[in-house]
Amino acid sequence: MQRLKTQLYKGNRLTASKGLIGEGSRLKNGIWPRSVALWMAAFYVALFVIRPWEELFPWLGIIHFERIYAICMIIAVLFTKKKSFQITFQTFAVIIFLCGIGLAGFFSIDPSLSWEPFYEYCSLVVFYFILILVIRDSYELIFVIICYVTAMGVYLVKAQWEFWIHGQHLYDMGVVRLIGIESTYGSPNSLSMSIVVSLPLALFLWSYRNEITLRWPKLWQKLFLNFLALYSLLTVSSVILTNSRSGMLSFVLFVILSASSGGRVRKKFTYILVGAFILGMIWSLMPEENKGRFKTIWDKEAGPKTATISARGRIEGFNAGLKMFERFPLTGVGIGNFISYRVAHLDGIALSAHNLVGQVLGETGAIGGITFLLLVSTILVNCRRLRALSKIRSDGKLRTLSSLGIAFRNSLFLLIFEGLFGHNLFRFNWLWLAAFSSLAVQYARHHVKNNLGTNIPGG
Repeated sequence: MQRLKTQLYKGNRLTASKGLIGEGSRLKNGIWPRSVALWMAAFYVALFVIRPWEELFPWLGIIHFERIYAICMIIAVLFTKKKSFQITFQTFAVIIFLCGIGLAGFFSIDPSLSWEPFYEYCSLVVFYFILILVIRDSYELIFVIICYVTAMGVYLVKAQWEFWIHGQHLYDMGVVRLIGIESTYGSPNSLSMSIVVSLPLALFLWSYRNEITLRWPKLWQKLFLNFLALYSLLTVSSVILTNSRSGMLSFVLFVILSASSGGRVRKKFTYILVGAFILGMIWSLMPEENKGRFKTIWDKEAGPKTATISARGRIEGFNAGLKMFERFPLTGVGIGNFISYRVAHLDGIALSAHNLVGQVLGETGAIGGITFLLLVSTILVNCRRLRALSKIRSDGKLRTLSSLGIAFRNSLFLLIFEGLFGHNLFRFNWLWLAAFSSLAVQYARHHVKNNLGTNIPGG
C-alpha cells in the first residue's frame, strides 16, 4: 500500500511538473533547450550583467562587440522565430513609456544630451521584444532566470576575487567598499542594488529546485543545489562588503517581504521568526566597521560627517527634481539634462537626483511620470493575475507560476525602494521584470485553458 502511494505521489509530481519543464523533444538530456535564439538571448543576459567590454576586456569595446552580438542575435531571432508575437497590455505600456521619455528628450533643454540615454534605453526595449519572442514556455522562462542568477554569481565571484586577492576597492565615506567588475553598475550602491533585486528570483529557484530539476541528470541537480547555496553566501557577504546603507536596508526589506509571502498566518509567523533569526545571525557576525556604517542611518555620530552629507544630498537632489518639474511640468528638462540644468539654473551642484522620484519628475515631467507608473502598475497587475489564476484549481504548474509572480513582485518592490536612494529609472531590471511577468501570465492562461478546461477570469 505504501509503495502504491509513493508511486502515485511521484506520478502526480511528474504530471504537475510536466508543463513546467517543457516537452521532452525541446530539451536535451531533460535540461538544455534546443533553441539557438534562446541560447543567444541567455548569453546576452550574461554579457549584459558582466559587461566584459568595460573593464575585463576593453578591446571588446573598441570593436563594439556588444552591438555586433546584438545584431547577430536579432538576425537569429528573425530567422528562427517559431512563436507568433502578441501585443499585450504590458507591451503597450513599454511602448508608451518609451514614447514618454522620447518626448522628454525631444523637448529637452539640450537634445544632444538626451540622445545617448535614449539610444541605450531603446536597446533595452529591443531586448524586451527579443525575450518575448524567444521564450516559448515556462521552463524556458525559468531557464533564462537561471542564466541571469548564474551570471550574477559569476560577477560576484570575480568581484570578491579582485577585492580579497588584488585589493580592488573604493575607499569612500570612511570605509572600504566592494566595487563591481564593470563601470556602468559597478559602484557600491549600484552593485548592492543589483544583488538585492536578484534575491527574490534566487529564492524562487531554491524553493522550487525539485520541480525545476525533476528531469535533470543527478550531477546537474547537485551542482544547481550547491550553486544556489553558494549564491546566498555570496550575496549576503557582497552586500555587507559594499557598505551600502541602501543595500543593507533593502536586504532587510527582502527578508520581510519573503517572510510575509508565506501564505497562511501560521506559516507567515514561522517565516517571520526564521527571517528574524537570519537577520540576527548576520548582525552578530558582521564586522564592527560594517555595523558602524549601517548605524549611520539613525546615528549621525556612528560615522564620518560625509555619511550625513550623502543623505542630505539625496534630499537636495529630490528638491532639485521638484523645481525642474515646477518649471517644465509636462516633459521636464529632458533625459540626460538633470546635472547640466542643475548646475546652470539651480544650486550649482554637479550631481544627479540620487532618487527615483526626483529623476522621473525632473527629467521626464508628468508625461514620463504617468507612463512610468503605467509600466510599473502593469507588472503588478500581471503578478496579481498569476495569483488569481492559481486559485482557479489546485495545480502544480499554476502554483509554481504564482510563486514566480510573487518573486517578480518582490523584485519590483525592492527596485522601487532602492529608488528612494538612487536614480534607477533606466535600469534594465524594470523591462526584464515586465517581459518575465507578461510571459508568465500568458503561460498560466494557456495552461488553464488547454489543460484544466476552466474559463479564464477577464478573458
